[in-house]
Order: sequence, then C-alpha cells, then structure tokens
Amino acid sequence: MKYVIDKNQEKMKLMYYSIKMEGLDVKPKNNVKNLNIKARNVKIVDSKLRESYIKQRINKKIDKVISFMMKILNDDDTTEDDVGMVLDEINRLKGIVINKYKEHLNASEYKSLLTKLIMIEDEFKKTYNRKMFTSYIENAIYDGIRSEGRGR
Repeated sequence: MKYVIDKNQEKMKLMYYSIKMEGLDVKPKNNVKNLNIKARNVKIVDSKLRESYIKQRINKKIDKVISFMMKILNDDDTTEDDVGMVLDEINRLKGIVINKYKEHLNASEYKSLLTKLIMIEDEFKKTYNRKMFTSYIENAIYDGIRSEGRGR
C-alpha cells in the first residue's frame, strides 16, 4: 500500500491508492492533540498486531461487563432487567467474536476468548441464582400455627 503526503498545501492530505490487502479494518480516533493527519480507516495487516488489538478490545469490554456484574451482585435493589442486560451484553460480545474476529484470530485465541465469555456467563448465573435463593430464604416467613392436643 502506498501513501503520498502533499506538503505544499496548507492542510496535509493523505492520498490513497487502492490495493487489495487482507487485514482488520479499524476506525481510529482522530481527536488527539497535535495530530496533523486524520484517517478514516486503517487496515491492520500484521497478525500479531491484529491479535493484540482484538484481545485488548474484547478484554476492555469484558472488564466493563464484569464491573456491571459486580454492581448487580452487590446491590440489593437489582431487577431482572439488569440481569437481562448483562446476559445480553455477554451474548453480544460472543457474537462479535464469532462473526467479526474469527477470521483474524488463530484457533487457540478464538477458543480461549469464547471459553472466557462462556465461563463469565455461567459464573454470573450461578452467583445471581445463589443470591436470589439466599434472599428468598432470609425473607421467607412461616405462618403456620402449631396446635397441640389429643389425637385419635
């Protein structure tokens, strides 16, 4: 891929020559200070860099989901909608890994990301169910009246 920067103009402009390359398309953040060249799209071609980028993105999203899970598990006023949002977010992440990043990851990294997401989902379900069961047991009141007497 070849780029040309025209320095004679006031605004530096990056010229693009269309060449077919295999890689991961990324939209960079252009709101960085002292940035002279702005790009709409960047293609990551190096396999190690691609894997590193994908793992970093997915791990950031997993951290956000885990922090939301911890808020739900530690708060007593959570509803079923909050739990549904967490499970939907995990399923969305699994879909992103399966549909978008499968072709860019090697088999072991792909399987490890999916197993990590599945394990997080299972642990959340277990701990949430345990929390709901203990709160139900603590709040259950037995109203049975015990009567004693002679039986025939």
